[in-house]
Amino acid sequence: MLKRAAVVFVLALSACAVGAPEVVASAPLTDVDVPSTGALANVTFSGVNTPVTGVALSGQFVSVVADNGGGTYPWSVEFSASATAPGGQVASSPSPWFGEISIASYPLSDGFTGLPGVDANGEWSLAFGSGAPAPFVAGLRDVQVHLLADGPDITYQYTESTGQGNSWNRPFSIVGVSGLGPVDYHALSFTVSRSGLYDFTSVLASGDDHFTILYMGAFDDTLPITNIHEYGLGNGFSPFGVPEGTSAFAQVLFAGETYIWVTSQWASFRPNGLFTNTIVGPGEVLVAGGGCSPADLAEPFGSLDFSDVAAFLGAFGAMEPAADLAAPIGSFDFSDVAAFLAAFGAGCP
Repeated sequence: MLKRAAVVFVLALSACAVGAPEVVASAPLTDVDVPSTGALANVTFSGVNTPVTGVALSGQFVSVVADNGGGTYPWSVEFSASATAPGGQVASSPSPWFGEISIASYPLSDGFTGLPGVDANGEWSLAFGSGAPAPFVAGLRDVQVHLLADGPDITYQYTESTGQGNSWNRPFSIVGVSGLGPVDYHALSFTVSRSGLYDFTSVLASGDDHFTILYMGAFDDTLPITNIHEYGLGNGFSPFGVPEGTSAFAQVLFAGETYIWVTSQWASFRPNGLFTNTIVGPGEVLVAGGGCSPADLAEPFGSLDFSDVAAFLGAFGAMEPAADLAAPIGSFDFSDVAAFLAAFGAGCP
């Protein structure tokens, strides 16, 4: 099960100008099978009052007819989509779009922008490509189409260590468990205040290999495959072309859902190390437990007052993880006090 990890000790919250894609409307799409020749589908929106700049899909990618012998087709990482707005403007998914590189059924929660702020009311045409030759067929199931508009651009950033004393055998994708463990991990459980497209970036300070996995709903380290929603290779072999030591992906998140971002040591023979994780999207990242910031250590959560100061002083005196708010991890000095004062002074978002 998810074990208690040290409290995040460096946090940056910033709201910039308009930019991050926010979900402004949603509609269901009938199940779609996508052969090598592609497939088309239509969906209609009405009552949308915001100029739309992108499209997102949530549901499940499936392999309807798969290369079970070689395990080559259809890969979700080769799947593509384009959306034509009622006025004729077109936006297309990047390549690669999804992150999984197996033929397994894969959670779909991805979006793309590229529209110039269009009127969304009317019929949209969606075109899909499987990336697989005949006779292999990809598919989409239980799909919702989401329209995206420019929302706030909010950054949540924290620095921690993979060395938390949590032991597990991590996944190597959504279908298997690595034989390089047991290894340590850090887990951040959170919700978001707005539905939209969020960018995740994790940088290991040493530049060595690591691995991050996003779970939705719940996380149990004895069942590392269950509830995986997305992952990012940090070994230099990510399909998104990020360098070794960096794990990055984008994902559509929904307000009201619980997400757990796990940052894992790569292998038992690789050292644990400091990492900096950044989430950028249209909503605030609200850390589980009710705390609105690293300084929110006592009830009532969601506000900062003298009870939080007293909780910090107690934890600092006892050298508890809740007061270990600044590097180096495992020591308690003025840098931790300064980090607390900065977070306390910034208040709750």
